[in-house]
Amino acid sequence: MVRRVTAPRAAGRLTRYLLAATLGGVLSVSALLVGLYAGIDVVREAGDLQQDYGVPEMLVFVARTLPTRIYDIFPFAALIGVLVGLGRLASGRELVAMRAAGFDRGSITTRVVAGALLATLAVVAMAELAVPGLETEARVAREQARSGSVGTASGEGLWLRDGARMVHVGLVTWGPDDTVDLTDLDIYALDGANDNGHLIRARSARHEGGDWQLRQVERLDLADGGVERFDRLALDSRLDPDVFDALATRPRLLPMSDILRIEDYLDRNGLDTRTYREAFWRRALYPANLLAMILVGLPLLFRPGRSASTATHVFAGVALGVGFVVVQRISLGLAPVLPLPLGLTHALPALLFGAAGIVILRRG
Repeated sequence: MVRRVTAPRAAGRLTRYLLAATLGGVLSVSALLVGLYAGIDVVREAGDLQQDYGVPEMLVFVARTLPTRIYDIFPFAALIGVLVGLGRLASGRELVAMRAAGFDRGSITTRVVAGALLATLAVVAMAELAVPGLETEARVAREQARSGSVGTASGEGLWLRDGARMVHVGLVTWGPDDTVDLTDLDIYALDGANDNGHLIRARSARHEGGDWQLRQVERLDLADGGVERFDRLALDSRLDPDVFDALATRPRLLPMSDILRIEDYLDRNGLDTRTYREAFWRRALYPANLLAMILVGLPLLFRPGRSASTATHVFAGVALGVGFVVVQRISLGLAPVLPLPLGLTHALPALLFGAAGIVILRRG
């Protein structure tokens, strides 16, 4: 007796098959690219090995930063993975068979986009929950092993040893001109062997040219309680300025809550918030940008005639990804002169690519 497969059951099987092909392609390409980047990181870090920063410490550092690499390369990996995964189905005429069974382009596209969105949401959740902590721990541990001048980072604070001074930094922010700004500093220093020393508190600071450049400063003598106030104060420093570039977490890697908190802090203190506003929109539009690239890439799989090879799909994915980045950079470069809100300016590439993909799919 032949058992008939009902339409809903067939649709369910085809849906699972499409999701498996989509996720399989995305995961395989992601693993390949992450492995490549990890190898590059190992080679780069191997050039900085020291007595206290050996191979085990280096491998731990690379392992801790792998989630960051996944977050960075995932849009490219997802685009190429979708084209490779579905390209195999197209090569075997399976997409044609699906369409003959009642799955039109819209049905196939919806299921592919759903699979890619599931993977994207998992990466976004990882970026919110795991990436910031692991990235900070990795960089602090590396600098501690290299120089011994960096203490543990807990909460918002960071401890540094600068010669005879101990420095507590309340907040490290990334400036719009790629500078590192430090706020709410407490510097503890001893004036002599039998002296109680003094405490210097600064509202903000930068480490430039081997010196601390402090602003809105109070100097408290711990022996007699005397207080001196300065608008600006320069202190010599033995810290390597590169330490701050290494320890400052890039805004794009912060969780949304921290981005908003720091932006609010900068705004209340009359400081430039553009870097963190841009980071907010990049994080918020991360899924939309990725799905727009996939939408504009899917028409390549429905072309009539001979199916393209896997190498062609990979090349097409790279070309589309680079094109998207170029359009995005142009859009952000024009943001100061465009009469549009910053959020809409950030969304323009996704809107253009997504609309182009939908129009091509409907006409095809």
